Amino acid sequence: MRTRTLAAFGTALVVLTVGAAPFFTSAADHVEAPLAVANGDLDITDVYAFDGANRKDTVVVMNVNPFAGVVSGMDFATDAEYRFNIDTGGNPAAEDIYTVTFGDDAPNGKQSLELWKNGTLVLSGKTGNANVGGGAKLYAGVRDDPFFFDLVSFRLWRDPNGDGAYTYTGPTTFDGIDTFRGSNVSTIVLEIPDTWLGSSANLWASTVREGEVVDRLGKPALATVFVNPFGGSTDKDAYNMTSPVDDVTTWGGLFTAVLDVFYADAALPGVITGLLLPDTLHLDVPNLGKSTGTSFTGDLASNILNGRTLAEDVIDLELLVVTGGLEGSPVLTTDGVGSNDVAFPGKFPYLAPAH
Repeated sequence: MRTRTLAAFGTALVVLTVGAAPFFTSAADHVEAPLAVANGDLDITDVYAFDGANRKDTVVVMNVNPFAGVVSGMDFATDAEYRFNIDTGGNPAAEDIYTVTFGDDAPNGKQSLELWKNGTLVLSGKTGNANVGGGAKLYAGVRDDPFFFDLVSFRLWRDPNGDGAYTYTGPTTFDGIDTFRGSNVSTIVLEIPDTWLGSSANLWASTVREGEVVDRLGKPALATVFVNPFGGSTDKDAYNMTSPVDDVTTWGGLFTAVLDVFYADAALPGVITGLLLPDTLHLDVPNLGKSTGTSFTGDLASNILNGRTLAEDVIDLELLVVTGGLEGSPVLTTDGVGSNDVAFPGKFPYLAPAH
């Protein structure tokens, strides 16, 4: 029973073959849920929030199209909405929704775009440009995927015989080779004044088509780790369609049960669940780190779980916390990949250029 339950932590991996090259996906929110898998342009891979190059601005980022141009396409959907949901009241419910929509009517292979705040148009522009208007700055286009993780070693640890039986008896020392090196995503980068957020807020991103949520994401990799703990993907879409305000009631018991596998102290799983849910990124705006620094793993005030920068190693923190690290004996402490394969520019649009 313990071996089966360990699948709660194991990432559900799918081997996708493109030509002769295998791509290991369905990890840390890349190709995670059935509905997202069927709609790569709405499949949210990661969400970030950090202090802008201008100290008075905050940057929020949503990436879609995992392995853009290879596994997924590179364009944005023209019949859907890309939403940055901002909770400023601690509900958690969105008081402000920044919605980006796209068309296919721009010249030179670009897409037209519009940014709306609570139904009011803020700016219009094109993909590939730094679009400025209404106090905001917006970029959308293909860039380097900033996520880094040794997914191949993780897979070997989970299934050392490669027979689909998850024994979690493989090597706990990983090779440290970034599976996502050289890959691209389609990114939406929105920079707004700090005053639009206030001193404290909560963020999650969602993609919506015809009124139905296709994907949603706040903190990294929660659905990967905690949903469908015995494998499969039957609950992944239901998780994505859950509003954060209902996360604790709907999914809290499952999160705690997964953590029970790794912790002897009966109280710790509940405490950790309370930190992870609801599935939003908390923003202590004055203490957010820069894009090239840290924030989720340690912000300007040395607190964790505040925003998320492009450069920081969230995987090591999550491996440590989830597999028993708060009791001093984690099963895993690191994947051996400490940084992205290319450097970040530290200025708008912050992600490195596409490969």
